[in-house]
Amino acid sequence: MTVVKGIMLTITLIIILVPPVFGQRPEKAAWGVGVNPYYGGVFKYKESMPTVDFTGLHGLEVYVNKITNGRNQWERFFNYPELGIAAEYLNYGLPDELGKVVSFTSYLDLTVNNHKKNKLRLNIGSGFVYSSKRFHAENNPENTAISSKISYVGRGTIHYEIALNPNYFLNLNVAFRHYSNGRLNMPNNGMNLPMMGVGLKYIPQPRPINFVKDTSRYIDKSIQVNVMGSIAWREVLQEDIKHKAYSASLYLSKRITKYNTILLGIDGYYYERESMRRALSVYKSKYLPDDFVLDLDGRQLALTIGGELLIGRLSVLLQGGIYVYKPQLHYSSWYQRYGFKYMMTRHIFTRATLKAHSRTADMMEFGFGYTF
Repeated sequence: MTVVKGIMLTITLIIILVPPVFGQRPEKAAWGVGVNPYYGGVFKYKESMPTVDFTGLHGLEVYVNKITNGRNQWERFFNYPELGIAAEYLNYGLPDELGKVVSFTSYLDLTVNNHKKNKLRLNIGSGFVYSSKRFHAENNPENTAISSKISYVGRGTIHYEIALNPNYFLNLNVAFRHYSNGRLNMPNNGMNLPMMGVGLKYIPQPRPINFVKDTSRYIDKSIQVNVMGSIAWREVLQEDIKHKAYSASLYLSKRITKYNTILLGIDGYYYERESMRRALSVYKSKYLPDDFVLDLDGRQLALTIGGELLIGRLSVLLQGGIYVYKPQLHYSSWYQRYGFKYMMTRHIFTRATLKAHSRTADMMEFGFGYTF
């Protein structure tokens, strides 16, 4: 599959994931718009760099968000968060190597106490980023951070919101952005950006909110069985062809609170033989004698444990796995998985997750599953 097809599949899944956040329409909810200028640096992505390089990174973010009013139960549980979409432009200050980026993200903006006039808030979200410059073996070999025009972005911002009046709010922002393509292309060292800035938010028609604590106690604690299958496209070497990898999962899930589920199960993986040959050849050249015979078995089996944070039909997934069968020498003995799951019906779900070994992305998985 080509890069374009992989990107289109990713976009399709994200479109599916967006409705639970923006599809619920509480009556008379207030909306806001805002702008955040940023200045920052770049964390080390190659050996010749300092830990943080202040290259002159600067940019601007514009956004629109909805101030939830508690119509949905999960909104009350999360203390009436704000839901938003943002567009961000950043210039690295290195036009030949890194160029510029434009990102589009959706986010959840949380606070501990909505009753205070001034609030400390946490903004988290994800989306896509376009990079004008990327790795090229001949024309841009120094950019080992980004090798795809389109990558995934994870965002996090801690901001102190100061109410100037009911319509205008000043925000003091400390932000972090992470860009990665999930090994869709290599190299994939990723880009990590610490930033700071002062922004302004405007709410044209503020609406009073009756803050009510979520007092519901019912929890469905039945044990559910989940089965799912996924596919991924990944590169092994720099400027490689796309290799497919497949996974199948069987796991049990049990609700332990109204908004948390614990997971316990089994993962099975299969990597194409050619991808194993290329990866193991690199490993052999560095660590093994020339007469060592490579095992090209691309199968893996692992035990997993994890949890889900439930936000309506959407859930945020975090899992860890320990291999019980792994003939590949170049992988660690454990892995972690992060991502999103969306319940399309009561029993059918779709899922997009990143599998990683410590700080190294292994693949971005896309799949469907069934719960019963």
